[in-house]
Amino acid sequence: MMTCPACGQANEQGVSFCGSCGSYLEWEEPAPPAAAPATAPATASVPAAARTVGEPGPGPTHPPVVAAGAAPDSASDPDGAPAPDGVPTRARPPGPAGPPPPPGSPSVVPQELPPAREPAAVLPGVPLARPAPRAPEPDAPPPEAGDLVCGTCGAGNVPTRHFCRRCGTSLADARVQGRRSWWSRLWRPDPRPAPTAGTRPRRRRRFPTKTVVALLVVGGIGFAGYQLRDTIGGGATTVQDRLQGDEVYNPVTVVASSEAPDRPASHLVDGTNDLAWSPAQPGDGAGQTVDLTFDQPFRLVHLVVTGGSSTVQEEYLQGSSPRALDVTVTRADGSTAQHRVDLDDVPGPQTVEVVEDDVATVRLTIVSSFRATPETSVAIAEVEFRGRG
Repeated sequence: MMTCPACGQANEQGVSFCGSCGSYLEWEEPAPPAAAPATAPATASVPAAARTVGEPGPGPTHPPVVAAGAAPDSASDPDGAPAPDGVPTRARPPGPAGPPPPPGSPSVVPQELPPAREPAAVLPGVPLARPAPRAPEPDAPPPEAGDLVCGTCGAGNVPTRHFCRRCGTSLADARVQGRRSWWSRLWRPDPRPAPTAGTRPRRRRRFPTKTVVALLVVGGIGFAGYQLRDTIGGGATTVQDRLQGDEVYNPVTVVASSEAPDRPASHLVDGTNDLAWSPAQPGDGAGQTVDLTFDQPFRLVHLVVTGGSSTVQEEYLQGSSPRALDVTVTRADGSTAQHRVDLDDVPGPQTVEVVEDDVATVRLTIVSSFRATPETSVAIAEVEFRGRG
């Protein structure tokens, strides 16, 4: 652990900045100051000439300086007390003299220290630039789920840190690393932690899990697509019909089984709703037909029928309109298909769904009518075919 010198927070080994205050941390903690050497107790120097015979000396010492003409006092012991009567004393021979000081060396003169003074107030200096972040290690692990991701260097930090461990940037607005989705971890699993020293790693599985799962998924999709091929194809065709199936196709010829003199079959495709077709005989018109032929085959999607002789409510109710029609479709190859179409008793166009491919001819047959009487004739004002090529 590394201790922050500013706030005392304990940080994990190897980080560059404190997680609590953001201060820069030395990569190696400073060594403790060396202990001061113990000073030897001062010993009083005793003149060599004043020691008695057999008294141990303190070592090589310089002889005391004696004034010229003065004789050493041999009658005193080292403690300054006079020797007792009757005890002979003699001075110890002087020891070797030390080296003389070099000529011209200045004598040491003690200097008087200036008096202490209080420090004066100073302006704050320019803040020091934050040290550059260390380059990320090549094998640095990616941020784990729940880590705070630094927005400057991208390093992951534990949620308890307030500053990035690598560059010292504040983590107040750092995003939290989310957990990867299951399919992402399936194809790119998270790196496994290295085994702990002294343990035997588990034996890895040799079963090809990814390959088997991929084959099962592809096989399941293929089987489902084969079983639902008709439904899928029909759905695609329906979407295409909704997007492109609104083009109008007009017939080139219109032939009716019978028609009234003032209401011919050509009125069915004249583009107006105030002119209509009616059979020659009044009544319900059951069994009367109209054949419409087209110049080129097309895909029929919708049939628009406007029943009655007018779109005005009063005029519409005075006549008769078809209740049900049989739509017989002849394709380009000669095959036919028939659809029953039911209409409402309302004026105006009505759109019904009739879906057929390669339509070449359409026959409309009246099955029943609204308000049919022997005096009134059933009428159809307009017929429109919509589809796509």
